[in-house]
Formats: sequence, C-alpha cells, structure tokens
Amino acid sequence: MMVAIATRKSRGADNRMPSQRVTPNQPPTPLSDCIRAYVADKGMSIRTLALRSVSESTGQSLTAQWITDVLSGRVSRMPDLWRLEALATGLEMDPDSVKALAISQWIGWDIADVRTGPGERLIFRVPTGYTSEQCARLAEELMQVINSAADPKREER
Repeated sequence: MMVAIATRKSRGADNRMPSQRVTPNQPPTPLSDCIRAYVADKGMSIRTLALRSVSESTGQSLTAQWITDVLSGRVSRMPDLWRLEALATGLEMDPDSVKALAISQWIGWDIADVRTGPGERLIFRVPTGYTSEQCARLAEELMQVINSAADPKREER
C-alpha cells in the first residue's frame, strides 16, 4: 500500500484535519477514527478522555492537546509506547489493538486484528490486496497452524 507523505504546513496555516477521511489520496487514519468514534459514542469530551488515559506502566497521563494533535494530524511520528498504552486505557481497549491501529496510521501497513476466541486474537500485517474475507480465512489457517504446533497430537487426528 502506498502512503502519501503529508507535508507539514507552516505556523499560522490552517492545520485542521477533516473529521473523517474524505479523499482516497489521504493516508488512512484508523487510530484517529477510532478516537473520534469512541468520544462520539460515549458523548465525552477530549478532555475527559485525556483524564482517563493513564499509562499503567509509567503512570504518565495524556493531555487533551496531544489527543487533539493526533486527531488533527499534527503528530508526525509513531507515538511512544507509553502514550499508546495510556490511550488504550482511556479507550477501554487492549493495548495491542491500539498499537495495531497506530501502525496502520503512521507506518501505513494494513493490519488485521482478528478475534480468535474468548480473550484471544491474532494481529498480523495483511498482504497487499487482501479482502476482509481473505484476512479472516488467513487468520483461521494461522490459528490452526499455531494450535497444531502447540499440540503436536492434533496433527495426527
């Protein structure tokens, strides 16, 4: 997947980003979209989300300004892991799912995050051109390989 490199506008320029991706030439913003959907669904402010977003490992909190910067496209590089962990707490999500969204947004990879069972999921980079059905089938096949490697007797059955 080709991702266009965004150019940074100079100070004083309008750095606002549309609330949703509106043209096919813009890079995907899955983490930003997830944040927008969450605050809209919960009817909460960015400030409230920031207050809830505390890293369990470092105790550091996100600021409303940083979240706003993510939403407006002003965070130009992949966030530190503690920030993603804190955001996951605020969004009530698994940290690995938030990391997968960040990888998609900042690195440009298509990532599949497939639930494979209660409390289990498989996250992997999607081969170019795969549909969601192909991703689900690939995830199922990968889980079969993982399960058979964990239990060699399964292959004999």
